Order: sequence, then structure tokens, then C-alpha cells
Amino acid sequence: MVEFPHLIYTRQPDKIKGFKKTRGRDPEKKENNLESEEPISEVKKNRLSRKLGEFISAVDARLKKKTLKVPSNFDLIQIDFHTTFDKGLENHFYSTYGLEPIEKSNFNRNVLFNIIDDKLFSSFADHINSISNLKPNEDHRKKPFSKIALISNFYLLDSKNRKGVLSGKDGYILSICEIFQHRKASVQLEFLLDFLQSQNIEITFNREKTLIFVKADNPKLDQVLVDNFDVIRLISSARVPLIKPGVVATPIRTYGFEVSISDDLPIVCIIDTGVQTSIEPFQNIVTPIAIDHTGTAPSWDEAGHGTAVAGCVAFGTDFFDNSKKVIEAKAKIAVLKVIHAENDDLNIVALLDNIRELNLNYDVRIFNISLNLPGSKSYNAPIGRLAYELDKLVYELDILIINSVGNYSLNDLDTLMLLGEMDLNLHYPSFFYKTSPEIEFHICELTNIQEPSEAMNIISVGALAGNFENGVTDGITPAKEYPAYYTRKFHMDPSIFINGKKLKDTQDNKHLNKPDLVFEGGDYISSEAAMEVITNPLDPNSPYYGRMAGTSLAAPLITSLVAELLKAYPDLNMTSIKALLINIAEPPAGKKPPHFESKESKQIYRKLTGHGRPNQERLFDNDNNSVTFIIEDRAVFDEFYTFNLKFPDWVLTTKNKIEVTGTLVYKFLPLLNNHLAYLPLHISFGFFKPVDITALSQQDLKNFQLKSDVSWAEDHFGVEDRIFSNVQKVCFNLSSHHFEPNNPNVSIAIRCYGKSQIPEWAARHLKENLHEFSLVVRLKEVKKNKKSKLSDSLYNDIKLLNDLHLISDLEAGSSLEGGI
Repeated sequence: MVEFPHLIYTRQPDKIKGFKKTRGRDPEKKENNLESEEPISEVKKNRLSRKLGEFISAVDARLKKKTLKVPSNFDLIQIDFHTTFDKGLENHFYSTYGLEPIEKSNFNRNVLFNIIDDKLFSSFADHINSISNLKPNEDHRKKPFSKIALISNFYLLDSKNRKGVLSGKDGYILSICEIFQHRKASVQLEFLLDFLQSQNIEITFNREKTLIFVKADNPKLDQVLVDNFDVIRLISSARVPLIKPGVVATPIRTYGFEVSISDDLPIVCIIDTGVQTSIEPFQNIVTPIAIDHTGTAPSWDEAGHGTAVAGCVAFGTDFFDNSKKVIEAKAKIAVLKVIHAENDDLNIVALLDNIRELNLNYDVRIFNISLNLPGSKSYNAPIGRLAYELDKLVYELDILIINSVGNYSLNDLDTLMLLGEMDLNLHYPSFFYKTSPEIEFHICELTNIQEPSEAMNIISVGALAGNFENGVTDGITPAKEYPAYYTRKFHMDPSIFINGKKLKDTQDNKHLNKPDLVFEGGDYISSEAAMEVITNPLDPNSPYYGRMAGTSLAAPLITSLVAELLKAYPDLNMTSIKALLINIAEPPAGKKPPHFESKESKQIYRKLTGHGRPNQERLFDNDNNSVTFIIEDRAVFDEFYTFNLKFPDWVLTTKNKIEVTGTLVYKFLPLLNNHLAYLPLHISFGFFKPVDITALSQQDLKNFQLKSDVSWAEDHFGVEDRIFSNVQKVCFNLSSHHFEPNNPNVSIAIRCYGKSQIPEWAARHLKENLHEFSLVVRLKEVKKNKKSKLSDSLYNDIKLLNDLHLISDLEAGSSLEGGI
């Protein structure tokens, strides 16, 4: 029994409709002018004129390349703007040129349009010609064609631009343009499905027919599809790369430990290459719940990858403690075998259906996916289709998906070292960003995360180089506490110019990051640097144990912690479980590691480690001088809430500090094909002075801040231009003088708002639905100096003053207050 367990806040908050949307501090910076202040240059005039000619030629060429008698044809045009494509521009391009936006990317500066009115679109060509024919230095402003000056580039979406990462295998993922309100698109889609079926091609599609998995033994099929079907937005490979366990230097004849299994273990679904159920430690852990996509068997794991992952989930870090002869299982295992061997194709449509089925039929709430799609995310790329579908599932179901961020290729690292281009110590960490000195053949964009780890409702996991062994290894990463050389970084980079223009400062969101967490995954080059994992005893090369390294192992070790939390608190929602894990995360190599001292390398550190590594010692337990509590609730759009947090009177006189760590997590329904509004919902929190909710919600906050640098976790200033984050974490210290005189209370404020420049159905969803969130707050008394004494009463004081309850009391169904 844990002596100081986490608690739950159950008192009802104060609430008020509406709150101040502007701020008194930092006057709002002037927005980019929609029309260039300077006359359009001759260079740009010539470029626009040339692009028009190329577009007309491309339309003609695309029509001639079609080899099938498709019953309808339509064109899509990509236009890149110097500024954000906002509602005003959208209305102008729709009414003036017959252009309907269907996809916005690169902070909504790149827009894909469907040409829905050929007559109106003819004005687009006329206006390009008009602006190109202006005399030198002639003013284009206030003319009918003035908005054309905002265009940086435009081109037809041709066959080449409909191809994503393709591996040459026979499995493809087709993303379909969601424009079925137009008859041309719906007719063409039905023709596409009929064509695939007539060719005896295996297909699986979702209910909306917007996502199609195609499996065919025809290497030319991808070209036929992109040449003939305008309704196809993107065709990409379904191939899944993975790392197999390697050979152990010293054969071991037995597993060497027993397993203790409790009755109330949560079930974790391993989405992988299957799990070898005949393995002795897995007896009574692997459940009969199993699904197979491959036509082999879920209990046959020829690759060994899924078995290694399952071992990490089931036994957690206890597996690496050789002194333990009995290991307490952390979870039971369900198996979803989606591939059989390396580079097999992943049927995404079936996978999504299976996750829903396993949750609804078997109450599986935790899913580990140590697999990724090929390729790396390009800088500032929008969230991909699989990531979007996973975000939707997590929103709709009370589940949590844990996904690895992917690995940089070991073969590529080997090649760089063999060529003598790479100095392992000198190039760390610039290997990940702006490599210095430059490495020939290396592109830092290739170290970006892989899909679907950019999904925002899931937990994404990167890897540290450690392997839980104390001996010195010859791994390639400078320190075991550092992000491993093979791990991947967040792909968003607001410093990059988009279409020749810099982003606004307000568009850089410090909370937005992936991975969420990191954990040990071993290191590359030697088997001693890699991590020891469970393998199939029937494999003569690696009986019982093998060695591998990768984010594929870091992810299931995080999943194991998720399972432990869910076992302890089965009635918490999965949003709270995610918030608890992130709340206890710490920088894995400390706050100022030697290799990450410059401003730029500090940013790399953050992009590689996210919120850090969870401190397992704080997973469940607090002590006399620390307390963790959870506010688990739902918010209404455009409402403001305050939760009163009472501190004991002694905080007004103590010389010690109170360390406050707050973590907010909320889930949301994503908006596809809108980079800035993919997350349309804004919920944020802050710690403020104990004032009336009317004053706090309507007046300038500078008068109510506890400290000058402590305000809202995330600002909603510039709401339409910002990409929000649904994970926010703050940490600060409070001293006695930060409290109001004779009033040791604090107001925890929550506000709920969102985007307005979104489709009507999305705006209606924001306003008509309750929005689930979880806020985890940890308070810790910290000594002023070594001679200072602690109160040894913070836990009990906070518990009693705020009527906090044991989470187990809530689970038992006791009558507690609560609920916004």
C-alpha cells in the first residue's frame, strides 16, 4: 500500500461565461499587410507570367497522359502565399476565381484549391496577365488584381505531386480528397473503386471512403492511379521498416526469472509482428485476444520484434535488474499482428477498425505501436493521415496510444562513419540540426520524427542511449543519459522562412513538441551497447535473449509505466494517465548538459527529449513534504473557471519554497487539412492570486500574477495564427512573499476558447460539446539551504484544507462533489 498516494480534487469550481480575449501587456504587433507596400518587382511579374504558362501546359499534359476512360475530370491548383491565408483571402479567392480551398499547410501559407468554376477561374489568368503587364514601379494596390501580389508560387497538382514516400513494394495507402459534395469527385471515386475491383486488386477502405489500402502485385499501379484519378490526393507506401533483435555474445540456456501475475492487470495491445506465446515468461500473460493481418498466426513472431516489445511492456524496467528472481508482471498482452516480416505492408484501414473493436469488445485501453511509416517528416509539415486517424480514435474512445518516433538508419550511420565524414563526438548534437562541420551526403531533415508520432492525442516516445547496464559500452552516443544518435527530433521549425517570409514571433509555441517523453532504448554499433531483450528460444542464433536498440524499445517501457498507473487508478481517464506521466518527467541529462550549452543546442535538446524522462520514484508515491492531486473534468466553450487551492498558514512565514509543477492535457477532435486549426480547441491554465472570478476573468491579469513570469501556461493571443498545444507544463517556485498578506490561497484558473476561422460544423462542435481535460498539480516543499528544516506536513495539510480524496474512494463510488 502506497503511504502517500495521489489525490483527486472534487470541489466544484466557480465559473463564468465569457472572459477578456485581449491583453494589456505587450501591445499587439501589426499584422502583415495583405497587400505588399512596395510596387511588385519585375522579377516577380516575370515569374508569375512564366508560372501561368507552365500551369496551362501542365493541365494539357495531364489530360493527355490519362489512359483510362475516367467519366469526369477536374484540376487542383497549389498556391503558395507570402502571408497566412485567412478568412478574408479565402472569401476573395472563392468569389473572384472560383477556387475552393481543400488543404492548408505550412502555417496555412500553402493552399491546395479545387477549381470549381471554370468561368470564374479564367479571371485568375486575366489578373496574372494584368499584374505582369504593369509598368515598372506602377502601383498595383487598390486594383481588382491586387491580391495576386501575395502569391509566391503556383502550380498544377500533377502526378508527381500526388506521390508521397514510395518503397517499390506492392502495398499503398491512398488518401482521397474530401470534396464529395461535387459530383465530379464522387463519380470519379466510384469509378476508382470499380477499377481496382475489376483488376482483382485487394482493397480495404474506411466508411467515408477517404482512406484506401491497396495491395497489388503490379509495380506500375501507382503511376496508373496518379495519372488518371484527380480525386487521389496522395499515394504513399504502406511499408513498415523495423529492427530485428541481434545475436547475443554469450548464449543463455534459460530465462532465469519467474513471473508473478496479479488478477487485475490491465491489457495492453501490442501492434507489431506478433508475439511468440510459447515463451516461458509469457505463460498466463498473453491473453487469447489476438488478431492477425498476415495470414500466418499472431503467436508466430518470426521477426522477433513484437516479442521483444511485449517483454518490455510486461516486465518494464524490472527485467533489466539481474538481482530480481521474481518479476511482477505489469500488464497482460493482447496481440494485433499487422506485419510478419521487415518491410511488410501495413493495412492502416484494418488497423484502425481493430483498435476500435478491441476497445469496445474487450475494454483494451492501452495500445503500443513501435512501428512507423517510412520517411521523415519534412520541416513544418502538417500532421499526416495515419496520425490524424489515431488522434480521432483517442478522442472518441477512452484509450491511450504510445508510439515510437522512429529510428535513423543504422546502415546510413555506418556509411557516414566508414566514409570518414562523421566524428561522433564533434558532430553531436549538430548531427540533428544545422550540422557543423558539414557532413557530405547528410541532411538534418532526415533526423525528423516519422509518422504517426506527430499525432497530438497520443504519447510519442524518443530514446536515450542507456541500456540499464552499469559497465562501460562502446556505443556511439557521448553519454548514456543523452538522446541516442538514432532517435528523432520534432519537425516543427518556426525559424524557417516560408515562401520567402519569416513567421510571426507569436506563431512559435514553446509547449508544442514531440516526442512527449524519452526512455532508455540502448545504443548502436556493438551488441554490448544495445539493450537485452526477450527472444524466441527456438531461434538458434539468439536463444532466450537478444540485443537490439531503438525507439521501438523506449516506447513499450513507457507503455509499461502507463499500465502500472492504470492498474493503480483504473477509474481515471486516460487523459489523466498521460498528464501524470508528463508531470513526473525530468530532463534526462539535467537542465544544463555539457553538449547542449548553446542556445541552438538547447532547442535541439528540447526537440529530442520533449518533457523528459519520467521519474519512476514519483510514479505513485509522494511523501510528507510533497503532494500530487488531479483535477479531472470537462469544460464548456467560452467559459472561465477558478479552483481555489488553500495552503497552510505556515507558508506565509516559512523561508522554504514551494515548488509547483502543473501539467494540463486535453484531447480534441482534429480538423484535417488545416495546419493552423488542426487543433481548433484552446484550453489553458494558470496560477493566480485569490481574487473574485469576475475580476480575474475580465480585468488585466498583471495585477493578479503571483510572480511576474507566472501567467497562463499558453497564451491565446493571435488565436487564428497560432498552433495550439494540448499538453502544457509549468514549473516554478513560490516563496512566502508571493502570497497575499494573511491569505495563503491561490486561484487555479482554466479557460476554454478556440478558432473561429474553421468550417461551420467544426465551430458548432466546439460550442455544443463538453471538452475533457486533466490537470495534474504537484506541490513540494524545498529547503532554503541544507540547514533548513522541512515542515513534514505539506501532504496532510493540503489534503485536509482542500478536501482532497483518495482516488480509490472515487473508484469505490463514494458521493463526492465535482464536475464543471
